[in-house]
Amino acid sequence: MKAACANIVRLTATRCGNMIHVLKHVESITQHRDRTLLELGVASALFELVKAQEVNLYKASQHGEENYLSRVTHVGQDGVSYSQSEFDKGGEPLPLHDRPEMIACVEQSQIVRRHDTERELHIHCFPISIDSRVLGVLEVVCGAPLADDDLGTAEGFLGLYRNYLSLLDYSERDTLTGLLNRKTFDENLSKILGHLLSSQSGDEATTQRRRLRNDDGSHWLAVVDVDHFKRVNDQFGHLYGDEVLLLLARLMRESFRHQDRLFRFGGEEFVVVLRATSEEEVTAALERFRSTVEQRDFPQVGKVTISIGYTTIHPHDSIPDIVGRADEALYYAKGNGRNQVCSHELLLSTGKVTPRAAPESEMELF
Repeated sequence: MKAACANIVRLTATRCGNMIHVLKHVESITQHRDRTLLELGVASALFELVKAQEVNLYKASQHGEENYLSRVTHVGQDGVSYSQSEFDKGGEPLPLHDRPEMIACVEQSQIVRRHDTERELHIHCFPISIDSRVLGVLEVVCGAPLADDDLGTAEGFLGLYRNYLSLLDYSERDTLTGLLNRKTFDENLSKILGHLLSSQSGDEATTQRRRLRNDDGSHWLAVVDVDHFKRVNDQFGHLYGDEVLLLLARLMRESFRHQDRLFRFGGEEFVVVLRATSEEEVTAALERFRSTVEQRDFPQVGKVTISIGYTTIHPHDSIPDIVGRADEALYYAKGNGRNQVCSHELLLSTGKVTPRAAPESEMELF
């Protein structure tokens, strides 16, 4: 009897200790509002708690009909790595068909288990889904199949991550269009500027990485504005005005690449941050989008056009500098016929605009 009681006490103490350990991980994870630290916390917790060989988090994206996966976080016996943006090597998207074991996970939201006989590893893939959309895949690689308790732990942390990600996603996106909102713009653009500065530093490893990725460091910002949008609201009502913005956001997603950043700044104004090898490539992409909008019939409203102003992003720019130049090009497009794409650099070289004075304050965005 005494021995049995002692075993129960030991078992209870062990379970309490494990519970405290789990709760400490939960506390550590939920204190982060940064998406990268959240992902790293979830992967690190699972790596330790289920005794995994490695844990990976993949972001799912779509361009046209093709699905892509980008590994954004890795925790393994070889260390930790993560990508804070698409500019990091680990964040490079790969076609989903390159990882066939994840196809059912992404396309059908199924948990997939696979035995890698060559490496004698067991791979467990869990879909990360919010509102019936699979946003990514959690991959847990172990030397043996996960026991029921460990499966429960993995699913529990996945649920925690999913719920917290949903809150972050809600705070970062425009409620009408689902595009990134104004609040997240500064953070995204700061990451780009940081990337450009580090690329200019002359660091040999950074230079080699850029060469391997064929990344020439050219980044661009475009401001998109709906022409005569007030007339749409006045003539058809705000409900149809919202429909115009929703369809425009959908056309943006279809027109630009999955690595381009799309923002709604408010009202009828949108921003696109994209990367390209030349100004001609940027002009072609923006012209293609402008033409797509012009050719589309909007419900009840009919034809809608847009004006676009864009500029290149330099390493030592401030955010007000960049937005100000693109906005100046947009104003020129608006004042000279609308339904066109204007480059600030081209306007400057032809004398159609004058060099901008430096803003007095970082708060002067427009």
